[in-house]
Amino acid sequence: MHKYLLSLISILFILSACRLNISDNDAKESKRVKYVSLGSSFAAGPGVKDVADNSPDNCWQSDQNYARKLSQRLNLHLIDASCIGAELSDRVSPISIYSQIENIQSDVGLVTLLAGGNDLGYLARLMTASCDFLVKQGKVHASIPCLEMPEFPSIADYENTEYHLNLIINIIKEKAPEAVIVLIDYATVLPSTSLCALTPMDEKYAIESNYIKGQIEDILERVSVRNSTLLIKASEITRDHNVCSEKPWIRAYASADWSMLTIPYHPKYEYMLSITDALESVLQPYFYNIM
Repeated sequence: MHKYLLSLISILFILSACRLNISDNDAKESKRVKYVSLGSSFAAGPGVKDVADNSPDNCWQSDQNYARKLSQRLNLHLIDASCIGAELSDRVSPISIYSQIENIQSDVGLVTLLAGGNDLGYLARLMTASCDFLVKQGKVHASIPCLEMPEFPSIADYENTEYHLNLIINIIKEKAPEAVIVLIDYATVLPSTSLCALTPMDEKYAIESNYIKGQIEDILERVSVRNSTLLIKASEITRDHNVCSEKPWIRAYASADWSMLTIPYHPKYEYMLSITDALESVLQPYFYNIM
């Protein structure tokens, strides 16, 4: 009888300890900051290491993009909604930024947003300019179709992009009033002066592309100030690591026959690492208790 009681007490003790452990884990899980990453390809990271196991089809989210690296460092509960090709002004597509913000609930504590370039044809113009150039030089088989060159953005296009950025941030604030919002501008792809063999294109398109990027930077600066958000200036962080630099963090235009794993003029792993570092630094005052 005595042995039976001792065994029963031991079992009850173990069960009690298990319940305490489960409760402790539940408490830790509930304290994890929920983080939603919004954006297009520079946020998703196609071609950076491996595609994440839980990446939505055709979004090409890297398992080493800045959202995932930041979440690992700070033990955040991540919802990565980023997707290649996402636009700000598109209200219909399931990958648009408007669709992505449906992932934001009232308990979200952090939102990052990197978008706007697709609305203005920024990267599409770069890739098309290089493809056309190589075709004209006879260095690319003419059977490989180049993308159609997007029109140069008008003043109305820039105004529309800024309007949707402001509107989207307002929606985010309504959905998650306590969330810290961080805007991220685009990396510096081309040098500000002369081009190189890794950027095959007519100089005209390089000048136009740098102008578009500058306009995007100005728009994000104004939007950030107006809405009191944080802003990561990836354009400055990567300025000395453009395609033509000694240590480029952006992939060159090596071939017109590219895939999503080799997509040109898009970030490498080093870019993702640098943006993760910048985010961790700027977020320290907000999430110091979990760092």
